[in-house]
Amino acid sequence: MTKRIVLLSGIFCVGVAIAQEAPRIKIQVQEEKEREAPEIPVERKKAKPKTETTVKEKELQRGTGAGGVNVFRAIELTPSLNVQTDDAYGLGGGSVRLRGFDNTQICISIDDMPLNDSGNFAIYPHEYADVENLESITIERGAVSKKSPFYTEVGGAIRIRTKPPANEFGITIFPKFGTNEFRKYFFRVDTGRLPFGIRAFGSYSHTEADKWKGPGKHPDFRDHYTIGITQNLGRLFWEFYYDKNTQLNYFYRGLNYQQAQNLDQFRRFDYSPSLIFPGGNGLVHNNQTIRDNNVAYYKFYKNPYDNQQLRANVELDITNWLKLTFKPYMWIGRGSGTSATTFTSGGNTYIAFRESFNYTDRPGAILNLNFKSSYGEFTLGYWYERAELKQWQPSFPVRVQPDGSYTLLINTLGTPSFRYNYIQKTITTTNTPFIFYEAPELLGRLDINAGIRFAQVKREFTNYNTTGLPYMPEDDIFDHPNLTKDPRLSYSKTYRKVLFNFGVGYKLTDHIYPYFAFSQNFRVPPNFIGTIPNNVDAQFVINQLKPEESVNYDLGVRFDFDKLYVVPAIYYTDYKNRLIRIADPNDPNLVYLRNAGKVKAYGFELEVGAKPFKDLSLYGSYSYNVAEFKDDCTTLSTGNPVCGISGNQVPDTPKHMFKLGIDYRIFGFNIRPSLQYIGSRYGTVDNKQKVSSYTLINLSVDRRITKNFTLYFDVINLTDKKYIGRISPGETSGTYYVGAPFTFSVGLRGRF
Repeated sequence: MTKRIVLLSGIFCVGVAIAQEAPRIKIQVQEEKEREAPEIPVERKKAKPKTETTVKEKELQRGTGAGGVNVFRAIELTPSLNVQTDDAYGLGGGSVRLRGFDNTQICISIDDMPLNDSGNFAIYPHEYADVENLESITIERGAVSKKSPFYTEVGGAIRIRTKPPANEFGITIFPKFGTNEFRKYFFRVDTGRLPFGIRAFGSYSHTEADKWKGPGKHPDFRDHYTIGITQNLGRLFWEFYYDKNTQLNYFYRGLNYQQAQNLDQFRRFDYSPSLIFPGGNGLVHNNQTIRDNNVAYYKFYKNPYDNQQLRANVELDITNWLKLTFKPYMWIGRGSGTSATTFTSGGNTYIAFRESFNYTDRPGAILNLNFKSSYGEFTLGYWYERAELKQWQPSFPVRVQPDGSYTLLINTLGTPSFRYNYIQKTITTTNTPFIFYEAPELLGRLDINAGIRFAQVKREFTNYNTTGLPYMPEDDIFDHPNLTKDPRLSYSKTYRKVLFNFGVGYKLTDHIYPYFAFSQNFRVPPNFIGTIPNNVDAQFVINQLKPEESVNYDLGVRFDFDKLYVVPAIYYTDYKNRLIRIADPNDPNLVYLRNAGKVKAYGFELEVGAKPFKDLSLYGSYSYNVAEFKDDCTTLSTGNPVCGISGNQVPDTPKHMFKLGIDYRIFGFNIRPSLQYIGSRYGTVDNKQKVSSYTLINLSVDRRITKNFTLYFDVINLTDKKYIGRISPGETSGTYYVGAPFTFSVGLRGRF
């Protein structure tokens, strides 16, 4: 608690106006120039020796247009990035893959605050920010520098930057409406420059939509609040941002492989709209037809969550060559995901409603000391974080009433009875010093960067006995006097690793820039290792598990001419100790983590931006990605190799992806069709469930109708293509989610 108070105090107390000299503006926000001709959408900034793409603010707004809410929908045309969402608007998160690595292996940050879940490293892009409040998103593929607060970047990184307060007073409104009762209202006020060099903004948005298939809303509501404050006091500059997202989604139902092969029949297959009274006392579900309907009732499958992020950046120019930077942050998460299942007791079958709670308190800070010299810039840094994650799952027997309503039983005696399936707490402590050196334009043409990170991550996982515990609201169960630790299923483990990165680029001419980048990355195992045999304890299992490690090599050339931008790149990743979940052959109910050995990943990327004439710009990318398992994994019960996965492609990794976006201006309209070809993929580790390739065509149009208003019109899936989008891979069976059908939306953006 003391650390948390100190950290929050550091966030809020930096705004005292103490400087005598005139303020200087360190961050400038350019006015939107919507009457200009189309531009290449990626930022053509100074070349660096790494494979990265930055999407600018203007393109972020246009890329999401009238319908976009998910921040990653705006970057889906970039190379090797596969963004999949369950709905056209991206309101439910979805999945992101980069060069075959899933979203738990890619580090996501906003204003340098890490966003991956501290337990399983998952990401939730629909919760982090409103796209209207973003300045840029940078995608780092492969080699990632060591001055960032990441411990999951084996596959790359995505950095989000908030748009700071504007220099002038202004109001932005952006109502949006679309198919499936979609509506979003966005409102932002910028104060402009206030006394003592302060600038601030506040924004609020409300979003709701029906699911495009099945009952329920997605979301029932999404309320997002953002506050930003900056102040420049000569040598001292600080900025503070706060985001709060409150949301309730009803889930989409996934398909099995047989259903996914017949989308003509199962495209709109979803959860049950109502309950059927089973008779008797409403508890016994021995009739299979009624049971199958009721266990799939849509109100049993929802995701309420409240997410808060507080982050600050304080910069002190001690001298002209020495700068101190302090970046404290706090992440607070409260919410759950719900589901239902059946269980048998005393010869009868019952339905249980389960609510999987996830409460996070995650303070952290990054401290940097930067030295500038004629030979480059040195950064000495330290990253500290202490994440406390509480997870528990109460299970309630369900009584269905004759009128179709239901009640949840909380009795702990008799049959059926309430119980906790698990109660767990994970404390993850990160202590990571790092050194980074960057020398731009040595001898006028040579760029070098190099870094070293001394990563240390400690996991303390406590599993508690659940027998006989009564139901308690919220997380009060953690304070119950009868709550005791289960030593067999608890563990503690500290991981240490020294990681390096190196990059070199050379400016052959003003237009040609070859580069090479190298980095070492790692990811510790997720906190939950799975269900293990009774004769094995968790400490034994975690001691056998090794952290995932990758060594990334990138070689590319940037050709940057006045009207043409071309970046071909090849990469190779030596990836070892990949973690997968396997079912024990002696007991398929036991599913646990094991290292699958080595994965070899390599490929080719081509990124092209062109402006052949004034009113036309083009942006396209092609990716060839191979990611193959090179070893089999072993079981806990026998120690023998299983799976037979050596030589298989990593699931949900298309070898070929081609994307093209066109921006054409005519009669005052900006017309932007886009095309995405996603190659075939596998949904399972054993590569026995193959998903066909597909081509998706979208269309976006906008027109400035007055000085202050711009009209947006978007169509997603213009041809109403039936396809499988998101995949949740498994060892021998995957879960498949249907891509959204034809969807249109309109929006009116006003700036005053």
